[in-house]
Amino acid sequence: MSNFQEQYKKLNPEQREAVDTVEGPVMVVAGPGTGKTQVLTLRVANILQKTQVNPGNILALTFTENGAGEMRRRLVEIIGTVAYQVNIFTFHGFANELIKEYPEEFGEILGRRSASEVEQIELLQEVFSDSKLKLLRPFGEPFFYLPASRQAIAHLKKEGINPADLADILKKQQKEFEAIDDLYNYSGRYKGKMKGKYADFKKQLDKNTELALVYKNYQAGLAEKKLYDFDDMVLQVLKSLENN
Repeated sequence: MSNFQEQYKKLNPEQREAVDTVEGPVMVVAGPGTGKTQVLTLRVANILQKTQVNPGNILALTFTENGAGEMRRRLVEIIGTVAYQVNIFTFHGFANELIKEYPEEFGEILGRRSASEVEQIELLQEVFSDSKLKLLRPFGEPFFYLPASRQAIAHLKKEGINPADLADILKKQQKEFEAIDDLYNYSGRYKGKMKGKYADFKKQLDKNTELALVYKNYQAGLAEKKLYDFDDMVLQVLKSLENN
């Protein structure tokens, strides 16, 4: 562990505190290039050094393949070949690994294959064409909001929100909106018209309601074509882990 001590000495006090805390949760908030990967790698090494934890019981998750590879490389430098027993994955890689190991737990996507980016866009184009949309399908540019909708759906999936969850959230927001007691102007030249700040919110609420329909129909389309996207893997794993 001489390599560990050598790298540990380069850490600042806050980084050392994170590495030294082998029990319980630790949150490190820092910008790019400030050493988060190094801190996480050294903490894993420190846990293996100071406890009886089995390397195979440690899970490290990153957002990119490069991040996972870099963490593995650094861990090998510190603790040697035992580092290959530590589970280091991207979120999607970990999800895929669990699906392969426990296929019976993932009936909803069993027998499907991962959709390519082109297939996802083509399916969304079909959904936009077939769904009753007004705000998200402007005249002359029917697919103008497609990229933003695709990004929004990916974000919702990352947050663990499925189409039914989104519909419930929007219903609650709609009720809260309708309960506002000063929605309309009661005097002056704009009497009877909705106040500007509320009109903008209502338009966004209506857009989100259409997005919920797009999301629902997109998921139905994936199922019909026996496809899933990467974010579906994370959603399915989250659902399975909550149940088992």
